[in-house]
Amino acid sequence: MTDNVNERDLATLQHWMQDVVSGESWTLDDALSMAAQYGIDCDQAVVGTERLPARQRLEIYVVSYRMRLIECLRAEFPVLRRFVGDQVFDLFAGAYLGAKPPSSYTLFDLGAGFADFLEAARPRPNDGRGTLEALPASLARLERAFAEVERAPGVEGSERPLFPASFDLVLLYALRLRAPESLRLLLLDFDFSGLIAAVAADQPFGTPTSGDTLVAVARSHYRVRLHRLEPWSFSFLNLLGEKGIGVRELIAGVAGELGRGPGEIGAQLLTWLPFALEVGLVAIA
Repeated sequence: MTDNVNERDLATLQHWMQDVVSGESWTLDDALSMAAQYGIDCDQAVVGTERLPARQRLEIYVVSYRMRLIECLRAEFPVLRRFVGDQVFDLFAGAYLGAKPPSSYTLFDLGAGFADFLEAARPRPNDGRGTLEALPASLARLERAFAEVERAPGVEGSERPLFPASFDLVLLYALRLRAPESLRLLLLDFDFSGLIAAVAADQPFGTPTSGDTLVAVARSHYRVRLHRLEPWSFSFLNLLGEKGIGVRELIAGVAGELGRGPGEIGAQLLTWLPFALEVGLVAIA
């Protein structure tokens, strides 16, 4: 910095630098204009040389900051990045950061609004759900769910009930179940299971099949998994609350929602519940 700037209040300089580097604009000129309220001239605040003028020096920080944020989004949405390619993904990410610059102290919150942004930015008019332009937002929503489940408090370390051979509906009705914090339920426009498996194995992939797909993302033994659900099991999990609810009430709710008999739902639940508890879809209240 120049001698003139050394006399300035350090806090003012720090705020100016932060506004320039992390401002909402994607260009240095606009970012500098936003910071004009501080009354600081870049050429006076930053020492430049003939080879590297002050603005170019400052631009290095601006570009580096943006690229670091894009790298974070690349890491959180690896399947979407592979599907659309690096160039298109970086365009998505750059537009998102320009529209919604980070405001949280943690980078974990950076991608929270990415799926909603992609949905809002879809070409208009569009043909609605299940179309190709709807795919990026739907896939981003699923990958964000993976990130949230990986970070959320899970069922690891909690006691799990043993299911004896004589376990029946009487014992089942005595249970109160709850939704683990590490559970996310999604109604998606596409079946992404094949795409996710192909990307994980670094294999070729095609366009996912469109159609309503009920899924749950859950963690067990510190491993996050994607589970396809039937309408009855999706309804069952959707009725769970974090505080817990009795199984009899749950069965009645699912039966009423789907127009099926409580006995039929109870029998399905009886065979499915041990699996659901084991993979972290359900927890004992």
